[in-house]
Amino acid sequence: MADRLNAALAVLPERLGWHVALSASALALGLAVALPLGIAAARNPRLKWIALGAAGLVQTIPSLALLALFYPLLLLLSGLAVKAFGHGFPALASCRRCWP
Repeated sequence: MADRLNAALAVLPERLGWHVALSASALALGLAVALPLGIAAARNPRLKWIALGAAGLVQTIPSLALLALFYPLLLLLSGLAVKAFGHGFPALASCRRCWP
């Protein structure tokens, strides 16, 4: 176990450097795109709504991915609630047939 830990610690500075470089380049790219777009959108109302719509769409994608990952957990919690309390809750649906 100590050999594996020493090997991991030996490559840590290099990997940390690559991580910082990747994060800094992502931040620089984001600023290079967002800053001119934000200035242009502040001056042009039509571009403002297009940029806000695109940003909303891009921000929705991670939420949908997390929902897909947590769906089995919601089903499990609903099943546990049925066993514990006699009734569960719908994992996604909020229809009147599913939930009194």
